[in-house]
Amino acid sequence: MASPADDTDERASRYAAQRSVRIEYRLGFGRDGSVYSTDQATAIKAYLRPDPYRRELGCYQRLQAHGVSEIAGHNVPELCGWHDELCVIEIGIVKPPYLLDFADGYLDRPPEFPEGVLESWYDERRELFGPRWPHVETVLTLLRRRYGIHLLDIHPGNITFVDPPAA
Repeated sequence: MASPADDTDERASRYAAQRSVRIEYRLGFGRDGSVYSTDQATAIKAYLRPDPYRRELGCYQRLQAHGVSEIAGHNVPELCGWHDELCVIEIGIVKPPYLLDFADGYLDRPPEFPEGVLESWYDERRELFGPRWPHVETVLTLLRRRYGIHLLDIHPGNITFVDPPAA
C-alpha cells in the first residue's frame, strides 16, 4: 500500500521536472507534507492536503507583495514558485536565524478557538522559548499588524536563533 509520503514524493518530482530543477534529498516530513532540497538552493514543499497549502501560499504571497525577506532579524524564505493542482510550493533556502512554515498561518483574522485554548497555547510557547519569548512575541505582533498574518505553528524549529538563549 502506498504511503502519503509516496504521493508527496511523486508530486514534488513532477513539479521539479516542470521547473527543470533536481531534487537532492528530503529535508523533512511532517503533518502537512514533505520538504525537499533542490540543486537550485530552493526547497520544494508538497502538501498532504489543500488547506495548509493554500494558507502557506497565501502567507508567502503576501510577504512577497510587501518585499519581506526578514522579520525582526529572522530570514524569511522567498517564494520561488507554486503549482495549485499539485499542492506544491517552492521557496528559497534560508540560513538561521529564520522564520518559516506558514501552513498554520491565517490571513487577516485568526481561526476561532474555544475559550482558554489560546491562553494555553501562549503558556506553552512561553515555556518552549523561555527568555526568548518576548522576541518571538514581537515577531508574531509584526506579522499580525504589518501583514495580517496570524501564525500558529511557532516552535524552535520554525523560528530559530543564532546565539544560545540568555540565562
